[in-house]
Amino acid sequence: MGNKGNYGYARKLKRKRLMLMLACFLFILTDVIISLVFFQTRKTLFVVLAAVMSIPFAKNLIGYLMLIKYEPLTEEEHTEAEKIAEERGMTMAYDISVTDSEGVLFYPCVAIYNNNVIGLLQAGQNTKKKDAVAYLKKVQEGPPTKPRVVVVESLKEMKRELDRLNPPKEDQIQADVKIAERLMELGY
Repeated sequence: MGNKGNYGYARKLKRKRLMLMLACFLFILTDVIISLVFFQTRKTLFVVLAAVMSIPFAKNLIGYLMLIKYEPLTEEEHTEAEKIAEERGMTMAYDISVTDSEGVLFYPCVAIYNNNVIGLLQAGQNTKKKDAVAYLKKVQEGPPTKPRVVVVESLKEMKRELDRLNPPKEDQIQADVKIAERLMELGY
């Protein structure tokens, strides 16, 4: 599976969760049917195994349900984002999820440039911009520098924000790498 932050990660993660969930479900179903057909009872070790397998089934079901509403960038949007990143000599982080006790927010694309974190909010998420910024501000808990966090709703807005920034100095490039590492820790 692709690394977190790479384009296509969420799609692969969604597919992986679905496959694991279906495999666990088939194991549970087969286990219970074997117990009922061969032993005519539910009081066997097979049913205990099925009960234990319900834990990974539930974990993957919840993970899949959390990802189901996520929509990554289209190929055209991805090409446009890569062009924006190439102009500045930076890399974009894709398919970023940020979780907390209240839920999950998805950012199809996040730019980290010169102590700035600019997240593209997924269209259709009924989240206020200030809440989306608050989710991304969790990157400030890790690195020693506190990056400026901005959330935009289109790649044009992201490009406009990046155009206002000066190129980073060498020491800031290292700090941006630490911010990116912290960003990768925020979700699943």
